Amino acid sequence: LYTRWFEYATFLPIMRTHGTRKYNEVWSYGKQAEPILEQYLKLRYELMPYIYSLGWQTHETGAPFMRALFMDFPTDPKVAEIGDEYMFGPAFLVAPVTEQGQTTKAVYLPAGTDWYNYWTHERVHGGQTIDVAAPIDKMPLFVRAGSIVPLGSMVDSTAEKQAIAHVQVWPGANAEFTLYQDDGKTYAYEKGDDQITHLRWDDASRKLTHSGRSE
Repeated sequence: LYTRWFEYATFLPIMRTHGTRKYNEVWSYGKQAEPILEQYLKLRYELMPYIYSLGWQTHETGAPFMRALFMDFPTDPKVAEIGDEYMFGPAFLVAPVTEQGQTTKAVYLPAGTDWYNYWTHERVHGGQTIDVAAPIDKMPLFVRAGSIVPLGSMVDSTAEKQAIAHVQVWPGANAEFTLYQDDGKTYAYEKGDDQITHLRWDDASRKLTHSGRSE
């Protein structure tokens, strides 16, 4: 249960582990769970530039970045009643595993776009339900074709300054993403001390360009 919860929490706006246990570190849940928890913890930190930018966009617009599928796909009637999948920003479709012993999950991929299985990079057409492998170390996770995901360098905590390690593009359509950065510690951003970079992917030319801050 904790392992599945941890996987799910990796794709929540706030990720915090709590409990009544005396010890709550990733290694305190046993040798089978530890490498899985470590994998998702590293993934969470790697995604921090993406997640932090989504938080800024919510601050600017009031729109949530963890949202029901109908908000991104209003013309697909099949998503209206789906309650066990959601979008995490514009790129990720998350389908948490919630049943004990479950090793596969039926996942509906919204119409109007292609999707990539995050773990295998297999490209699948939207508008269909597929059976997805979901062993204990793999939560069903898909990326919308035409997505830009900035990824950060490995850090031990958000107290460290994190550089942009690389920008991952999932091709298949034109894409835009606004990368937001500030010092991560103070309220200096309220006085304009921030950096905004606009990323654009042209799928026809297979070219990624940017404007604004370039570091």
